[in-house]
Amino acid sequence: MDVSVIGIGVAALSFCLGYGFRRKSLKWENQTKLVNQQMQLQTEQLQATVSASLDGIIVINLDGAIVDFSESAEKIFGHKCDDILGKNMAELIVPERYRQAHNAGMARMRNTGKTKILGQRIEIEAMRADGTEFMSELAISRSKSANGDIFIAYIRDISDAKAAQQALVEAKEAAEIANEAKSRFLATMSHEIRTPFNAVLGILDILGETKLKPDQMRLVKTAESSSLALLRIINDVLDYARMSSGQTNMVASAFQANAVFEDVIQLFQASAEEKGLTMSTELNKVPDDLFLLGDLGRIRQILLNFVSNALKFTENGNIRLEVKTQTAEIGSHLLTCIVHDTGIGISDDAREKLFDEFFMADNSDSREFEGTGLGLTISKTLAELMGGKIGCESKPGKGSSFWLSVPLRETNQRDIKSRYPESEFDIKKCRILIAEDNQTNQMVVNRILENRCEKLVMVDNGEDVLTALENDEFDLILMDIFMPKMSGKDATRLIRASNNTNKDIPIIALTAMGGFNDLEGLRKIGVTEIVTKPFKKNELIAAIGSVLDISNKPLKLVDFELSEFFADMSKEDLDMFKTQLRIDMTSMAAEIKESIVQKKCALALRPTHSLKGLAGTYGMKSLERLAEDAHQFIKADDTENGFEKCKETYELTQNYLQQLDGIFERAEIAA
Repeated sequence: MDVSVIGIGVAALSFCLGYGFRRKSLKWENQTKLVNQQMQLQTEQLQATVSASLDGIIVINLDGAIVDFSESAEKIFGHKCDDILGKNMAELIVPERYRQAHNAGMARMRNTGKTKILGQRIEIEAMRADGTEFMSELAISRSKSANGDIFIAYIRDISDAKAAQQALVEAKEAAEIANEAKSRFLATMSHEIRTPFNAVLGILDILGETKLKPDQMRLVKTAESSSLALLRIINDVLDYARMSSGQTNMVASAFQANAVFEDVIQLFQASAEEKGLTMSTELNKVPDDLFLLGDLGRIRQILLNFVSNALKFTENGNIRLEVKTQTAEIGSHLLTCIVHDTGIGISDDAREKLFDEFFMADNSDSREFEGTGLGLTISKTLAELMGGKIGCESKPGKGSSFWLSVPLRETNQRDIKSRYPESEFDIKKCRILIAEDNQTNQMVVNRILENRCEKLVMVDNGEDVLTALENDEFDLILMDIFMPKMSGKDATRLIRASNNTNKDIPIIALTAMGGFNDLEGLRKIGVTEIVTKPFKKNELIAAIGSVLDISNKPLKLVDFELSEFFADMSKEDLDMFKTQLRIDMTSMAAEIKESIVQKKCALALRPTHSLKGLAGTYGMKSLERLAEDAHQFIKADDTENGFEKCKETYELTQNYLQQLDGIFERAEIAA
């Protein structure tokens, strides 16, 4: 082959290889340059972010050395960036007690690449250059740089926010303490006012039954009227205090829609006639057979306030009470009650402030009309608690119309239950123990009951109650709550915790708390019924009769045969099991009753389940089945049947408790 040809081929090959190599090299150079540009751009972006951030930003490498330190970080920590670059971050800003954990986390990150805090926000103490600590909010992210992986910490000084938050907490606690002190003060004042007040009304009530001359009777009636006016003022103040403390509860019951005004008319009819005013009612599209579920007592309280104001500010004409209903949705109605009067009316300016606390349209020293300025404020709060609204339409000289609208659910007539089933009660065979420390109130109660029952025994403290029960037999205790030596509450607790025959004796609390304290708390400790002071003669007699009527019902014998487990037990062992059984059953019954009182069926889920197991263990077949039924209804969210079964379960549990002694005595004889 021609050497020249070979030379040309070699030259051509060399050219091609060189050309290809140079092309590849240029491509690599371009890619490297692009990567460098991108990394430079990331670095510049990072630096721009660090510089612009309001939060402190600290950049560290895998060894924990500081790579960058933002201006905001300088302000937060007191370090200069140039002074700390390359130094270990933990030694500069991490408090000493956290450094070991911090270093362990960094080591884990280097060895495994795993960390617990990436992507999270945490609150932790940090340290400034002068050694002081502050609360910080910290977030850490991971990124890459030209020199390898880096970690970016975003730190915010939240010490001021935390201080403000703590100040709010402390202020709230101080307010709660002050509110509790106010509540205790008002509860005490309620008792101190109502106790002598009960004596005043009781004596007037007794005087009214005696033979008096006409002018004497007028004096008695005037005194009684003035006393009731004072009582309304006291109730306003206490109601307002209770609402301010968040202690107001609504109690729903069934009532007939067209009977809303019954008590209101009876109470104010005589006063209206004395002023020459006519009082009328108007039922506007209210069906006779419509029954609603709501807090009728609170509705009437609002209407009493409306009518009382109408009487106060109306000299001529009439007062008309209107009730109307409107179907809101299936099974629900909007009940609207309006009190129209032809009184002096209210200006627009006054009407805007009418429902404000302590506001009075006439606030001058020479004002003609008395009052606390709380009635309408209380009425508005009550309306809102019931989910309703309240308002007024009025013009000066043309009268006023005050209205209340409340959404209520429709219910059945059979759901209506009277507080006391009879108007007259025969308590002639009743033996009553009365605990009352106030001498005047003792006299009043004694005068009311001395000719109406078989035996009365009077004591003035809880210790004497316990002594009297040991030495005599009684059907009922009338228990004052606040007494020297031992209170009515403590005496009630000891009676209910005892194992003697008086453990289940009916106890009626005669209390001046008047609803300010949680009266249901008295029921929880074992009080059967509550009569608040000041009370009327008929109310006390009705309460006694009602309680005795319930308590004197013949016991339904229960199917209770102790299981074979107890067959060979000694008397001591049987007594031990009986005592524990009584404690457990009483506790479960109390929880079931609480669910009924609070109308929260779910509260009975646990006690019905526990009671079912307990009843099965001891051989209480009926109670076991009933508790199981109640439990299943509650689990299925069947509230109606659940409540019904809970009530039956509670009543049957009381029956079993009352027959425990006899059943265990039979077991002892058999043993």
